[in-house]
Order: sequence, then structure tokens, then C-alpha cells
Amino acid sequence: MEKNQNTLSGFFRNNRATVIGVLILACAAAYMLQTRYLSMVLDFICIYTIAVTGLDLLFGYTGQVSFGQAGFYAIGAYTSALLSKNMGIPAIVTIFLGAILAMIFGIIVAFPASRLVKHFLSLLTIAFGQMVYTFVNSNSMTGGPSGIGSIPKISIFGFTLSGYQRYFWLVLVLVIATIIMKNNIINSRIGRAFIAVRENPAAAAGMGINVAKYKIMAFAISAFLAGLAGALYTHLVGFISPDTFTKDQSNMFMTMLLFGGIATIVGPMIGATAILAMQELLQQFAAYQTLIYAVLILIVLFLLPNGTVGLYTNVRAAIAKRFRKAREGDEHV
Repeated sequence: MEKNQNTLSGFFRNNRATVIGVLILACAAAYMLQTRYLSMVLDFICIYTIAVTGLDLLFGYTGQVSFGQAGFYAIGAYTSALLSKNMGIPAIVTIFLGAILAMIFGIIVAFPASRLVKHFLSLLTIAFGQMVYTFVNSNSMTGGPSGIGSIPKISIFGFTLSGYQRYFWLVLVLVIATIIMKNNIINSRIGRAFIAVRENPAAAAGMGINVAKYKIMAFAISAFLAGLAGALYTHLVGFISPDTFTKDQSNMFMTMLLFGGIATIVGPMIGATAILAMQELLQQFAAYQTLIYAVLILIVLFLLPNGTVGLYTNVRAAIAKRFRKAREGDEHV
């Protein structure tokens, strides 16, 4: 009994910041779920966290820049909407079918992308995102510019997730599953290979790592999560149109990642929360959305190169150093 208590106290002592953070998030979520509007914001935070987590695995851990995530986001959204509305397939099934189709396209894009670097890779992903936007905007099957409405709600065992409060529990479970999956990946042999590819592809290849294979794998996972987020968005709002899947959406995902902190577990969630909050507060400046994202990226690059998580780590290290020096000074007295 005493041993278990020591183990439990040791866990809380070693993970104090995490425990406090979880408690704060739980209290904030409980407050936000009391109103319909704030519940909707909470749902969007969860959906964007899933999409940005996928981008972090691609960019943060393998160093592959993608400004075409809106394309995978759109594939998941339209696939789930069309299958559930036109074919009567349960929405809880179509959201994963949409994510799988997005993953397949991610693998297709990854084959040429794995041979490109820097601005060439960026141009390829931008072109892919624009191709998907053009297709959904000009195809009668997708409703063209008018989009698709009356999209069925997700139903689980006869329980329909018709409200924002109800929908939150589904996206929360998927966010937790996504974070656990990401943590398992980066702490596995695959994650170590990802980091080796990011740091030095030539050296990684010299160590026997199949660089192209792991780049394609990262693209596939990233596309799957983006497609899953897009499908969840579809059934949350009940309507989609091409305007949701422009390059601005891809820019927003990248801004969220950079602001939160790349190659971190909680960075995507922090970035999604902060940028979405700014977006809601600055709705009257919607026409300048791209400019605002550009300014935020510049601020991050010059003032927060490691994102918000990096700033927290640096401040915490500085405070710990100051306390350590003060303690050493007291001991010498």
C-alpha cells in the first residue's frame, strides 16, 4: 500500500505541469460546454488539433513542408459527405473511409514528394491543394461552388450526436487516441527513423534507413489525420463548400503548428486553441486573414522559434536556474 502511494506521489511530482495542465483544460472544457457557441469552438479546437498533429508528424519530425493539407482535409470531408448522404452508409463509418481515401492520395503525392526538398516540395504540395480545390469547385458531383448541404449527423448505437455538446465527446476521444498514437510513434523505431531523416537524410541513408519509405509513411499518416479531421468537420457543420478548403486553410494549419511548437506532443493543441481564439476575436478582419497569418508566422520565426511550448520550456529552465543559484548562494553563506 505504501509502495503504491509512493509511486503515485512520484508520478504527480514528476508530471506536475502535465497534471496541472490537464486539470485546467478540464475546467475550461466544463465551462465552455455550458453554452452552444463555446461548445462549437471547443469542437473546432479538437478537429484542428487532429489535423495539425498530422502536420507535425510530417513537418516537425521528418522535415517535409506541406502547404497542401487543405487538399487532404477536403478529400476526407467530401468523401464522408457523399458516402453518408448519397449511399446511406453510417457516418461513423464514412469518416474513416474518408480518412483512408485521403491517406491513399497522401501516398500517391508522397512518391514524387519524397524526392523533393525545400521550396520544390512546397510548390508540389501547394499544387496538390489547388488541384483538389479546383476539382471540388468545378465538379457537379461535389455540388460545385454551391457545395453539399443536409449532411447526416453521426449516430453511434442509435444515439445521434446532434448538438455541439454531444459532438465534443466524440472528437475528444479521437483527439486522445491521436495524441496516444503520435506519442507511441515518436517513441518507437519509426519515430527515431523520422527524426534521423529530418536531421540528415544522407546520414540516415548511410545508416541503412530507407529514407523514401519513412517519408512516404509520414505523408500517409499526416494525410489520414487531415482527412479524418475534414470528415469530422463535415458532420459537425452539416454543410461544406469549396471555400472552406482554399490555401488559407493550409496556411492556418501551418500557423497553428508553428505557433504551438513543432515536434512536441501538446504543441498542435496549443496552437489550434490560440489561433482559433484569435480568429474568433478578429472576425471583423476576415478580409485580412492571410495577412494576419503571415504576421503571426513572422512573429513566431523571429520571437518564438520553438513556439509557445519552447517559450514555456525556456522560461521554466530560467526560473529553475535562478532558484538553483539562489539555493547554492544560501549554502555558501
